[in-house]
Amino acid sequence: MDFRLIQPSEIEGQVKRGAILIDVREPEEYRTFHYPNAKNIPYDRLEAWKRRLPRSRPLVLYCEHGSTSLMAARMLGREGFEVYTVIGGLEAMKKVDRHL
Repeated sequence: MDFRLIQPSEIEGQVKRGAILIDVREPEEYRTFHYPNAKNIPYDRLEAWKRRLPRSRPLVLYCEHGSTSLMAARMLGREGFEVYTVIGGLEAMKKVDRHL
């Protein structure tokens, strides 16, 4: 496996160690609601964006339920990025973090 699965409760720790949090949902979904400080890079634009992503920092990806971010993590992991995907996506994150 070229990426790691993390629990929603692990996001804050990853961000504190310098990870970039990336929401791979569509811009409309992101504008409606997103995790604080997450960057929006939709899955279908990730190929173009990957050249701009730093390889020196971990990437934490999420989507609505976890399946799209899993595909994105697999692709970026094969490219040599240190990448994590959140199990259960934003829906699981909402259950863990009452501030969302």
